Amino acid sequence: MKMIKSFVALIIVLNANALSQSISIDVHDTFISDTLGSEMVFAVDVTNITDAEQAVYLVRTINNLPEGWTSSLCFDACFAYWIDSVTTTPDFNSAPLQPAESREISVHVVPLENTGTGYIQLKIGALRDTGFFIVDLTAVVNPTSVNDYSYKPGIYSLFQNFPNPFNPSTQITFDLKKREHVVISVYNSIGQEVKILNNAIMYEGRHSINFNAEDLNSGIYFYRINTPGFVSTKKMILIK
Repeated sequence: MKMIKSFVALIIVLNANALSQSISIDVHDTFISDTLGSEMVFAVDVTNITDAEQAVYLVRTINNLPEGWTSSLCFDACFAYWIDSVTTTPDFNSAPLQPAESREISVHVVPLENTGTGYIQLKIGALRDTGFFIVDLTAVVNPTSVNDYSYKPGIYSLFQNFPNPFNPSTQITFDLKKREHVVISVYNSIGQEVKILNNAIMYEGRHSINFNAEDLNSGIYFYRINTPGFVSTKKMILIK
């Protein structure tokens, strides 16, 4: 189920006189949580507040996404994921904003693989101005559920823990193809076993186990799933 929270966007105006800005912005959402395969759309309305036309630019200054995710900028049209800046100019098949005109720009985030959290930062301004706006966006995909026996994955999977880095606890999620004995262990950076999180028979489906590292030091750790049909290891980072 999609969850959306609205916040006051972080806005920085690098201009001694904010009233001299040629545009204003209205950020719809800065935080969206959804499921794998969904499309999360962060929309921003840009308005020309002058009596002259204004060419507007949009720059993606941070694009920190989990592996298997993409994000694309959209301004009149959507562009390839590797394009980090667009403007309302003929070069991008667009036109400047007319006086009092509002236009929507957006960032489309698509998480095709892996749960986790993505961070995107946008820089929005008018080409005639020295000032600009900075908007920070967060996209989250959590594991489907805890111990979801109705979900029949058909394959084994070990997902990246969430959150990561973490302090002091995190969730480790995995899919089981069938009912079998499952051992979930945690190791430190030199291969010493520090925790056994599960050592029991579990049913087919999706499972999530909480790992509390309150008694461990900061550092890199590895968690490992071991079943008769599947073995996999992933890295996680504890920061205190």
